[in-house]
Amino acid sequence: MSVSRRELAHPALAQTVQLITLDNGNGLTATLSTLGAGIWSVTQLDESGTAAELVLNYQDPAQWATNRYYFGVTIGRVANRIAAATFELDGKQVKLAANEGANQLHGGPEGLGSRFWQYRTEQQADSVAVIFSCQSADGDQGYPGNVAVEVCYRLNRNNELSIDYYAITDKLTPLSLTNHCYWNLAAKPGADVLGHTLWLNAGYTLEVNEQLVPNGNLLAVAGTAFDFQQAKTIGRDIQQLPNGYDHFFVLNDFAQNHIVQNHIVQSDANTPQPQLAAVLSDPGSGRVMDILTTEAGMQFYSGNFLDGSLNGADGLPLSKFAGLCLETHAYPNAVNLPQFPSILITPAQPYRQRTIHRFYTQRIS
Repeated sequence: MSVSRRELAHPALAQTVQLITLDNGNGLTATLSTLGAGIWSVTQLDESGTAAELVLNYQDPAQWATNRYYFGVTIGRVANRIAAATFELDGKQVKLAANEGANQLHGGPEGLGSRFWQYRTEQQADSVAVIFSCQSADGDQGYPGNVAVEVCYRLNRNNELSIDYYAITDKLTPLSLTNHCYWNLAAKPGADVLGHTLWLNAGYTLEVNEQLVPNGNLLAVAGTAFDFQQAKTIGRDIQQLPNGYDHFFVLNDFAQNHIVQNHIVQSDANTPQPQLAAVLSDPGSGRVMDILTTEAGMQFYSGNFLDGSLNGADGLPLSKFAGLCLETHAYPNAVNLPQFPSILITPAQPYRQRTIHRFYTQRIS
């Protein structure tokens, strides 16, 4: 197992990007970036010994300066959408920076995914890791409280890439972090994800308005285009939706009675264990990725807003459905919907979250 580093400098970037590659010696690598504490690359050796790239990236490094599609980065302070970029806290209205019409998306125009993070590495007998850290000041994008965040990416010999999030605050504040990586297990130039097979351990999705903001209702997925409780191809029912999937799926262990085990804990001993949330597979290559998480659910986004105006690392246009996101986090817009589980943290209650990506290959008959 090994850790290596390289630098990427570009006039469009405010700082030199540090790229740290974790190699588990078993055919899997993960390259992480100090810009946005993000996933830059994940490669898996195929049967011919060629490293297949499993995530989307930009051909032009300058695109990382704006990162229109949020490729790979850590999202926060609050993932997904907050209606009207505002919420009430202790009887006072908190006004956030809006960046999707009147709403806030993914923590605001200068959210955590746009920052340069500090990092350190760690090497153990059975794993290698990089730990990113950053400080978010009181008032950052409108959020109260000084918040210190750490995100640890760890790759082990069992082809598991885990992401552990930890944060503390000096004031009551909402927090819900995630990673916004775009996956395409086909690793084939020009291939979309519509032929991928997806299973989700989710019997409910959150109803959204025309701006894709949850309105507080849970909808049963059975018999609808949102039903992935039996694995099916992503393209099978996608035409039933106006623009594809961009919806939050509530995991079954959390859905009963609309009560969620809060992921905010006071000690490691109380940290919930990750549950199997999703299985994504590419029938053509046999590649499979399991996702396990401690979170209440995940946003399944089928790459609907990729419009072909930018090129990917393979030199081809990043077109609609070129990749998909499976973003594990708490209920979106929870700050405005009291029936949703709280995402507030306090100085006495740190934030902890764990998500695991497990990679393997099934034999193709």
